[in-house]
Amino acid sequence: MTIKTFSGSDADPPEELAAAKQACATTTGAPLRVSVVIPARNCAATIEGVVTPIVEELVTARIVDEVLVVNHDSSDATARLAAGAGARVIDFSASGPITEVPDSGKGSVMWKGIWASDGDIIVFIDGDHLRFDSSKVSRLVGPLLRDPSLHHIRAFYDHYEGGRTTEAMARPVLSLLHPELGGMRQPLSGEHATRRSTLAELVFPVGWGTEFAILDQISRRHGAAAIAQVDLHYKEHTKGDWAHISLQAFELLYVALRTEFRAQGRTLPEHWGSVVMTPGDRPGEANRRPARTAEMPPLMSLPSWPERERQRLRP
Repeated sequence: MTIKTFSGSDADPPEELAAAKQACATTTGAPLRVSVVIPARNCAATIEGVVTPIVEELVTARIVDEVLVVNHDSSDATARLAAGAGARVIDFSASGPITEVPDSGKGSVMWKGIWASDGDIIVFIDGDHLRFDSSKVSRLVGPLLRDPSLHHIRAFYDHYEGGRTTEAMARPVLSLLHPELGGMRQPLSGEHATRRSTLAELVFPVGWGTEFAILDQISRRHGAAAIAQVDLHYKEHTKGDWAHISLQAFELLYVALRTEFRAQGRTLPEHWGSVVMTPGDRPGEANRRPARTAEMPPLMSLPSWPERERQRLRP
């Protein structure tokens, strides 16, 4: 099938987007709310440049209701700078229904961001953009406001120098397990918007497999027609080194296979293990790098979730 795609010229003027949001209501009849959640770890050099345009342009225009930065144990001034720019900041290690998460990664940070946020639509934005403008948020939100059949909108970029794990692992895995998602341009993009009720259904791998897992599970639950993509033109951000590529690819593959086996009522073979083997310094030597294979449960499965939702929906 063809993935529904919104071009770079499909952006709504702020006043029209605000009117479209005002016309939407939740199942309880309450006004619909939009949260921007930014997972951030040691992003002091970039976090203000991400938060400020959202606050000054989209919060002011009543398109976004809150900007939430989940500070993932930063050792720099990320939290202070984010708060100064107008974000609500929570500390990852002290927040959420589960405070201790061994080997935490982006997935567990996102999971806690969903819990802490108040939005009916949640937009995830990476905190390490070197160049950012608020249209990257508004372009993601617009399709969900106008089309109730859509559950998830993922970004792609005309100009992007990343994508190493996408081409080496994500695209081949999608071709095998989800050919219906073959039209996704950047399936591992960190910029996406999803309905809160949909996110609450999902298991969240704690590590690098999270972005793939979101697509995988939404497609299985709601069909590929519930997923769309939007052109955000460019992404310039700080990049990790090559040493992490094999670990990222392993965690993605592990998540993909685990989800497929689970769908078949099976478990992963025990002898497969959960470590990445890479060559050592000496000939024939192998280094063992443990992968993060833990996962966070669906939020809606937690006994405390109904009360959290009641708190969120109080006037």
